[in-house]
Formats: sequence, structure tokens, C-alpha cells
Amino acid sequence: MVIAIAVLALLAVSLIIAKPQEEEALPASSVPSANASPAVTIEDELELSRLFSVFPAPVMSFMGGSGMTFVSATCADAAVNGGFGRIATLNWQTSEGAPVKLRSIWPADALSLLEDGYHFMPYAGPALFGSNSVRMENDDAVRIHVATDQALYAVLLPRSLAAHTSDICRSLQLYSKDPENQ
Repeated sequence: MVIAIAVLALLAVSLIIAKPQEEEALPASSVPSANASPAVTIEDELELSRLFSVFPAPVMSFMGGSGMTFVSATCADAAVNGGFGRIATLNWQTSEGAPVKLRSIWPADALSLLEDGYHFMPYAGPALFGSNSVRMENDDAVRIHVATDQALYAVLLPRSLAAHTSDICRSLQLYSKDPENQ
């Protein structure tokens, strides 16, 4: 009992004496800044360039000839880390009508903007934009995500398409408002 009291006293004294360390200044980020912007909704694939122009990083989308059918897209701000982030969501369908959702999230470290309820798989996802992706699943869906230096990208698809994730990921490309960066 005496030892327990001595340990608690020592712990209390060390906490009182300890000085909190100041946070190190973060280096200037090479990530582009963005100003808050109104939400954008796109119903026609030909208008995607309007969505690309309001997103501060390249947006993930399917390449032409991928066999996917465009349904709709939105781009909106979301609260993150005491500021805001931006999420571009593109909804597509396979030729069989299965939904495939593509999410581009800025900034790249805004993992809190990914959907909850998924668990890690014991194996990596397919390569996506030159990096190994993370594969997560729940009872109904598969999520593949990867972070680049500019944004976080997530592919969400029903479990019925789980065996086709590599094929789907090979059909994806990053598009930006600057045609030279595509």
C-alpha cells in the first residue's frame, strides 16, 4: 500500500513539473489551398469539367470506353480539422446496373471524411495511381482507397463486384482543370 501511494505521488509530481512540449511548426504545404465554394451538382457527363474546375486537386473518374455509364456527380465542402475539406462524388453504373461510387477527397489527409463501418482486409487492394491501395469491406460493399500527395481517392462498389476491383481500378484516371496535368 505504501508503495502504491509513493508511485501515485511520484506520478503526480512528475505531471506537475513536466512542461508540455510545443507543437513543431508544420512545414509549408505544397497542397494547393482552396476557398469555400458552393456545392456543384452535375447530371450530364459533358459537364464534368465544371466539377473539375472547383476541386483543388485532380478528380478520379473513369476513362472513356470503360463501359461505365455516368449517373451524376456532386462536389461539396465538409468540415475537417478545424477547417473545411472538399468531396467530389461521381456516381456510375456498370453495364449490368451495379452502382460504382468514386470519391475524390481534399485534403489528402482527411481520412475522417471516409465512410465508417468498414474493416481492413488482410491483403492490399489493387494498384491505384501508382500506389498500393487499402481494401476495406463491410457486409454490403467494398472500399478501395489510396492517398496521393494531392488528394484521397476512394472507390466504393457492391460486394457483387468484389472480384472485379482490379479491372475497375485499371479503368480509372485522374482529371484536373489543367489539361496538362492529365
